[in-house]
This record gives sequence, C-alpha cells and structure tokens, in this order.
Amino acid sequence: MGNKQFKLTKLALALGVTVSLAGCFSDNDNNVDIKEPPTDKTIAVLPGDIVVEKQAGSFSIVVTDSAGQPLSEEVNATINFTSNAASVLNTAGGALTAEDRAATGGSFAFTVNAIPADGLSFDYVITADGFLSNSGTVELSSTDTDVADQVRLTARTLEQADGAAPIIATTSTLAALAGDGVTTSYTADGGLALEGADSITLTKDLDAAKNTNKAAGGVSVTLDNGTKFLDKDNQPLQSVPTLTVAYFGNEATRSTSEEDSVAAQDSSLDAFPGGLGLTVAEDDTTNREGSFATGGFVAIELVDENNNKVDNFDGGSIKVAMKIDKNTSNTCQMKFTGDASDAAAVKAAAEDTDTGMFKNGVCTKSVTPETIEVGDIFPVWSYNEDAGKWSFESYGVVQEGDATTYNVAVSVNHLSYWNLDFFTYIIGADKCDNRRLSFDIKDSNGDDSQVYADVLVEANSYRLLIGAYNRTNLAKGTFRNPPSFPVKLKMMKDGVNILDGATLADGTALNLNDNNAASGVQFTDLCDLDGGTLQLTTAPAANIVKPLTPQFVCASNTADVQPTPITTPTIAQLFRGGRFVKTFYPSGQFEVSLEDGDSAAYTVRYKNPNNNTWFTQAIEANTTAATLDIPVACTVQNLTGTGGS
Repeated sequence: MGNKQFKLTKLALALGVTVSLAGCFSDNDNNVDIKEPPTDKTIAVLPGDIVVEKQAGSFSIVVTDSAGQPLSEEVNATINFTSNAASVLNTAGGALTAEDRAATGGSFAFTVNAIPADGLSFDYVITADGFLSNSGTVELSSTDTDVADQVRLTARTLEQADGAAPIIATTSTLAALAGDGVTTSYTADGGLALEGADSITLTKDLDAAKNTNKAAGGVSVTLDNGTKFLDKDNQPLQSVPTLTVAYFGNEATRSTSEEDSVAAQDSSLDAFPGGLGLTVAEDDTTNREGSFATGGFVAIELVDENNNKVDNFDGGSIKVAMKIDKNTSNTCQMKFTGDASDAAAVKAAAEDTDTGMFKNGVCTKSVTPETIEVGDIFPVWSYNEDAGKWSFESYGVVQEGDATTYNVAVSVNHLSYWNLDFFTYIIGADKCDNRRLSFDIKDSNGDDSQVYADVLVEANSYRLLIGAYNRTNLAKGTFRNPPSFPVKLKMMKDGVNILDGATLADGTALNLNDNNAASGVQFTDLCDLDGGTLQLTTAPAANIVKPLTPQFVCASNTADVQPTPITTPTIAQLFRGGRFVKTFYPSGQFEVSLEDGDSAAYTVRYKNPNNNTWFTQAIEANTTAATLDIPVACTVQNLTGTGGS
C-alpha cells in the first residue's frame, strides 16, 4: 500500500506540474514558483525626428492632362515660383529643396509660416516631360488659409478624341514636314537649307466631324529657307530642331449653342496658360487687372536633341496664320480699312489718341461685345514660358477665310505661345470692392451646399472655373477680376448644370423656378452677385461624414511589439471619380464629406510631410473611421530574457 500511495502522489505531482506549465505557471502544491522560460522579443520604435508642426497655411497644386486626369506616376513634373518664392515652405515647414519642387502623379504640396493681413499670392510655372508648360496663381488670406489649384498640361502630340476639348498637337522633324521632293539640312552658320522649296509649313486644323457645334479653327506655321535658329542667349543651335505646334480652339460655336442643362466637363479654355483672368502691363507704369476674350491660341516650340530651345531667329521671322471661329466675340471692336500687311499703319490706327481703341493691346473704351467681322483689329499676345506671363506683341487684322473661319496672319520674330485676344478691364469706378465678389451657395432645401460642384462662369470666348478645390467652404464662392462683359453662370457637376437660379443681395431673384429645372443665369454685370446666393436644383439625401487620421506607422511589421502610431499634420487631396475636388491640411484626425449613394469612387492622396512621398488610398463611403498610414523606417530593439512571472 505504501508503495502504491507514493506512486500516486508522484503521479499527481507530475500531472500538476504539467498542468501548471501548460497553464498559468501558478504556484504548485508545494508553493514553488515556476516561471516561464526566458524568451527574446523585438520592439519597434518610431524615430523621434518625424514629428512636424502645423504651419499657418498651405496650398496644393494638382497637375492633370488636358482631359482633367492626374498625370501618371511615370511623368516627372517640376514647379518654379516666379513670385514670393522665399515665403514658400515644404510640408515640414522647412526651406524648399529640388525634391520638393518635383512631383510624380501630379501632386505638389507646400506650406507658409505666416499669412499677412493683405494675404499672399504665388505665381508659378509647371513643366513636365512630354507636355507643354502652363502657369497659375494661388492666393491665401486670413479666411482662406488652405487652398488648392489645378493646372492642365497638353501633350506635345495629341489627337483630339470624340467629345474631347478642341485641342490638337503635333511634334515633327523638319525633314518629315518637308515631305517628298524636298530635302532639308541644317548648319549653325547657314541655318535651315531647303532644296526643292522656298519654305515648309506645318498645318493643324480641328476635325470638323469631331467638333460639330463646338469649335472651328486651326493654324499653320511656315519656316523659310535660310532661317537661323537662336537660343535665349542668342547662340545658334548646333543641330536641327524638331517642331511642336499645338492649337487650342476657343469653342465660340459651343458657347452660342449649348443648352442651359449642360455644363461642359472639359474645355480647351481650361488649359489656357495662366487662365483668362489676369494682369497685363498697359505701359511701363500701369498694370491692368482684367480678362482675355480669346480667338484661340497656339503653342510653338523648336527643340533640338539636347533639349536646347529656339527663342528667336537671326535676321528673319516665321509666319503664323490662325483660323478663327466666325462665332468669336469681339469685346473691343474697331475696324481697319487700310493695308492689313502694314503693321505700323495698323498699330497707328489702333492706338490713335482720338479714334483708336487700344493701348499696347489693352482695350481703353467700354463697348458692347459684337461678333467678329472682316477688318476687325485683333491684338496679338505672346507668352513667356519661364515667367508665366502674357505680353502684347502686335496687331493683326481679320481677313476672309472659309465657311466657318476667318484668318489672321502675323510674322513673329521669336517663339512662344501666341494668342489672339481682346483684353478688357472694368473702366471707371470699381464695380466690386477691391475687384472681388463673394456669394453663398444653397441646395434645393435652402441648406448650405455640401456638393462637390464647380462654379462655371462663361461667355463667348471666355471661361472661368471656380472649382470645389478653390473653395475652403463648399457653401461659399469668391473670386477676383470679374469680367467687364456679360457672362452666364452655371454650376457644373459631371458635365451637368445643377444651378436653379440666383438671388441678389437686394433680394432680386434671377431665373428661379418651381420645377428645379437647371438654368444658366445671365449677368450683364457679374458684380451684381456680390453678397447674393446661388441655389442648386439638387440636395444630397444625406452626406456621409468619414473621419480620417493621417499617422506615422512602422514600415516593417515583423517586430513582436509595434509602437503606437503618431498622428501628424499633412496635406491630403480628395478625388471623386478620378477628378480632384478638395484639399485638406489637418493636424490630426479630420473629416471628409462624401455624398450618400454616389456611384463615383472616392480616393485620397496624402503626403509624408518629411519627404516627397505620396500615397493613394481608396475611401469607402461609410462613417467608419479610417487611417492614412505613412510608413517610416523604425528602429528595432532586441530585448532578451523577458519571460513572465
């Protein structure tokens, strides 16, 4: 019996120990503390220098192609600031580097550490491989501290697709342009040598079949035998350049026929360098803020294999002949009855102190817009691609053309973007305080709008978009430099007008009706809208508020213990259906408003504030909070002998 009892006790003890080892390592029957065997652990630690401070303001710029789609990750774009560059900081609040001025995927983001009482504005120029450059301006104020802009670039070779904006572009070697029977050669000393022809011409016309009820026009560029190509330093190019010509129609036909229910999603005027509301020099001491009404414009580039660009010509010029839509509006009509080829005589007549209408291309008298006619004087402007500025060049005269277009031909002695434009400004007392106007936007229920829609201001040969991304508050609209000519207002969403009408500050109602039918509201003087309200035909059933939190996390998750993520200020850009709609500059968690039942997909593109890395994340339309993770390299610490007790 004794032996049996002993064996059972030992067996029970063994079983108890086994259970303890397999369980909680609690004291055994003999009160012996049995500890877990020592184990090694790895602990990830976020770096201490990743935390950044939120700055006083921010702005972001999204670069798209001519169809409004962001540039692909394969396209390298760069930005150059031509005003207030010293005030621009990177997203960490530091001085800009070359990396900060570069972008892939079309996104730029910047901050400022202070915004003065009178605000800040930044002029900039965007360049990208395979595209023509463009420019723009962003403005920050004490009320609009976080703003955005969108810039469209046009590919150097572009065939217009059905339904697309009337823009066409071609890049060609001069040999290919010359065609059969003509041989070309080039030397730095002798310039362009042609055998079998006195000149070669590149012609681009809009496809009439693809532009029915939209636009008519085209351009031809002629290079003469013996033309010598010089760069901006007046040095001859050492090798023959290739020629790029892009033509942008002014969509005058569309503006005369488009229904009020339609709001064109894409327009060639959206790609106009610097926009159609701008400042130009009337003389050495006077600048004018006003608007272009364009007859169309053309970009011309001659670039050699080493990317040296032709700036001007030795002892000669090239001929640019533009075709103008016969529906084009003339906002400063003046006839010339003499010899249109006599540039000096045209200029003298245009700027005659008694009978002239112009001063350095700027219209100096208020007139009612008329449809363009043969004999009209048409100012010619050139664009400095480095500065992003338009300058007056000369005057052309409208000549007979074909069934749908007139002709204007000019000889140019340097290369540029060339634009036929009437520049007008508000003459006399300012109609808007400080040339700015503001208004409210209400939905069909009378509530503040929460819809990602663009305010569209249009006239024949003119277009201005006030995108949702331009507005800190979707229920507000503000813009500067109202045009001095009559315009029509729409609200654009997915190519549809959703504007019901407007109520002026004095209570006057315009185009409001009882059936929520879309209206294009006509303004003789847009400043009448200052302090007024736009009302939409639609209201979202219920907006979904989605909380998002940008945060630093470890790039590697193989460590046994991960650190608590660190929230951070950053710049985020919201896209709806692939199109940019809003920018955010939060210090931590922030909310985005998504439309309930919206079939369009939402994505957010956000930046690591410490470098130029961007991330894109799909956003589900629900109220579940989500994180915007910014992976960073963590330090991994090895801890040994960390068993439990």
